[in-house]
Amino acid sequence: MSLAIVNTYLLTCEGKNLGFVKNGAVGIEGDELVFVGKNSEIDEKDYEKIIDGSDHVTMPGLIDGHIHTGLSLLRGTAQDVPEKEWMNKALGPIARHMQEEDHIAGSRLAVLEALRSGTTTFAEFSVDVESLIEDVYLPFGVRVAAAETINEVVDKKGETYDLERSEEKLQKNERLFEKYKKSETVKPLYGPQALDMVTEETLDEIKKRAEEKERKVHMHVAQGGREREQIKEMYGISTVRKLDEMGLLNENLIAAHCHGTSEKQKKRMVEKGVNVVGCPSSIGMIDGVVPPVKTFLDYGGKAALGTDQTPGNGAHNLFREMRTISLLSKCNERDPTALPAWDVLRSTTTVGSEVLDLKDHIGSLEEGKKADVITIDLKNLNMIPSMTTPFKNIIPNLVYSTTGLEVDNVIVNGKEIMRDCEFLSIDEESVKKEAGQRARKVFEEAEEDWREAGSSMVEYHREGFI
Repeated sequence: MSLAIVNTYLLTCEGKNLGFVKNGAVGIEGDELVFVGKNSEIDEKDYEKIIDGSDHVTMPGLIDGHIHTGLSLLRGTAQDVPEKEWMNKALGPIARHMQEEDHIAGSRLAVLEALRSGTTTFAEFSVDVESLIEDVYLPFGVRVAAAETINEVVDKKGETYDLERSEEKLQKNERLFEKYKKSETVKPLYGPQALDMVTEETLDEIKKRAEEKERKVHMHVAQGGREREQIKEMYGISTVRKLDEMGLLNENLIAAHCHGTSEKQKKRMVEKGVNVVGCPSSIGMIDGVVPPVKTFLDYGGKAALGTDQTPGNGAHNLFREMRTISLLSKCNERDPTALPAWDVLRSTTTVGSEVLDLKDHIGSLEEGKKADVITIDLKNLNMIPSMTTPFKNIIPNLVYSTTGLEVDNVIVNGKEIMRDCEFLSIDEESVKKEAGQRARKVFEEAEEDWREAGSSMVEYHREGFI
């Protein structure tokens, strides 16, 4: 079906002013954008369906640069705890009781939540990620940059490695590249979990394959005290320095988090062309720090935004992440001009597409690109007024006032996924019901292990706070 959105505030996200058109329109034929421009120049008779975009912003779908959807059944299980407790004492004792179907149910829940707030592309990082592609992303019709988690650590201190396990996971990753090489909506990535989670030999092999085949490597880099201590014990130097010595700091690397880096290391990463993803809500909650998105941008680097996972973040909503990183950066810098609205909006659109090596297909509204489009209803109380003279307040309002629930139409690869706030081919109620049932079972089975682990959450429970 051909489709046009007319009479709309158009935000193409191209150019210095984000390509704002006061009275614009887009035309879609199949999976492509065939018209992007002024409303007066589109011929509505050329399209089978017309969406009236009056009092709406029409813009590219948002790009989540780092996400773990499968843990969404564990929302609310690991907040307000010390960083060193978060993984092994708070989250781990419950997560170990999850089965594959629990991860799939959590992923469905997370993808729907993110879709409802305008996310159309997901950089998924998961164990057995193929099951999420087949059972969630392809059936839902959304775009995914998928990395199979390669993790060969067997003990908690990162001292024992299972190389057979590493080879098995690397082969899983390779199967993704082969299976989805012709897919329009699936882009595989290599997924070594972190420097303290894999051997040098494995990383060398991934680096070699990525360079030979021009593929991206998605990896957690310099994330918090646990990693810093283990890397220092293992190598005697920092994560960034070790990766640099190994030749892994290059344009193929998508580095998530990076808040455990010095200014000199950040500059070095930008010089080497490393792509960065900051997850402000999650890292603010887990580590109590502000991801260095602003610093990487100031140094001329590329920094996208991600939601990470709900046990840290609480939600998968990129509009919330835009507001959060802007506010935190302003406070961190003691500068109210830091990271303005237009810069963070680019991080979830054009810059996000560059980080994932998808800029030729998505990230902006341009004729010939894929039709990943969302509309945002400006008639909500929190979006009024919408002005274009004497200046336009729409871009600041998108970042600082939008909750995500104002998104009412979502189109991915030319296909309508959500129309007037209703999913067209996804049974939202069954997704929510299954997620709730499976979560209750996991929590029940994990209770003894959770209590025995003795995280701060257990004490909060004793005191009646949770």
